[in-house]
Amino acid sequence: MPGFANILRTAVCVVLLAGCTTQSSSVSRLDSSGLTVVTLTDAIVFARPVRTLAAGARDYAYIGPIEINRMGDKQYYLWIALASTVDRGLAGLDPAHAVELVLVVDESPMVLPLIEWDTTLDHPPYNSTTPIYATLAAHTSLDQIRRIAGANSVDLHFVVAAGNTARYQRWQGEWTALSEFARDD
Repeated sequence: MPGFANILRTAVCVVLLAGCTTQSSSVSRLDSSGLTVVTLTDAIVFARPVRTLAAGARDYAYIGPIEINRMGDKQYYLWIALASTVDRGLAGLDPAHAVELVLVVDESPMVLPLIEWDTTLDHPPYNSTTPIYATLAAHTSLDQIRRIAGANSVDLHFVVAAGNTARYQRWQGEWTALSEFARDD
């Protein structure tokens, strides 16, 4: 039965090749409101030490691109969750309220005003492992996301209402995932 042997070999090859495919780093889902939401699998995490509060204290900024598709009308955002390992309420300190995000992309600033995150989606687009104290968003374009994805260096600065800045450096996450998101249009 040479035909059966060829079919069996083909089936084995298909199964083996299926195991070689790479898993996409972006996820698309239909929200209960009827919007299609595309995100990365995981947010990119930035951090900064806060040694004035505790030796191992850190503030984190979870950043992730989002595409919201309303029947073909696509809008892009950077979702931002600010988190900390220190409960500032116990320390008697309120967290600073960020009003602007400045991304220094290859030594060129990209200024993005911050807004409160739209909570009409049925669940947050990304998860965090640290308690979140603020959820924000910056309206962007796909071209801006592509510029960030293709950068050799990106520094993250939050401007707070008093005009002070807080600088964060990349902690976890892969720029390649951001590149894939920007390519998926």
